[in-house]
Amino acid sequence: MALLVRIKGAISNCYLLLGDKPVLVDTGAPGDLRPILAALKRHKVAPKDLALILLTHGHSDHAGCAAELKRRSGAQVAIHAGDAALARTGRNGVIAVQDNLGRLLRPFVDEQFEAFEPDLVFQEGIALEPYGLRGRVLPTPGHTAGSVSVVLASGEALIGDVLRGSLVWPNKARDHYFCNDPIRNQRSVVRLAREGLLRCHPGTFGSFPGAELGRFLTTEGGEAFELSGEPV
Repeated sequence: MALLVRIKGAISNCYLLLGDKPVLVDTGAPGDLRPILAALKRHKVAPKDLALILLTHGHSDHAGCAAELKRRSGAQVAIHAGDAALARTGRNGVIAVQDNLGRLLRPFVDEQFEAFEPDLVFQEGIALEPYGLRGRVLPTPGHTAGSVSVVLASGEALIGDVLRGSLVWPNKARDHYFCNDPIRNQRSVVRLAREGLLRCHPGTFGSFPGAELGRFLTTEGGEAFELSGEPV
């Protein structure tokens, strides 16, 4: 079973997964290199030890240090095809505000970052066994077109910005401040709920039980989504 290490950046989380090989999920905002390197050092992981750098999506608070970490580690940087253009331009593209707080926060999170060429661009997801982990990458679009989640065999998942944790209440999930396609994002929540997850680790604030996903499985009209049947 992989050890999961949360690395707190200025405005988002990165995660170090310590399986047979170390994997870094997300690279924080452009100013987050120091805490990432410090976390690697604490766990006796040199940058060149990383088997993979995986981005849950291409926004600056998740891909901000990817170019520098790629240079230092030599590891492949993986991103879904839907967000590859964000990596190549170093720009966030559309950031669709969902509430008043998001409107206040947007100027602080919509920053440019160093562009880079991804090494591994995928469409349908990837298996993580070749990188020393039991798990897979699952496309969960909505927040961005190329958002993905990491589903581990342990029942834990790193879900990027599909949902966020709560700043005030531990173990609670909340809608994210920004979401480009809320309908697709809700379908992604359904997809994650089908996994029977024990715990979800978001890109913003703290983790929450997988059972919290159930609170997001109804439409505005009160209709419940079906968890069985065809893929969403």
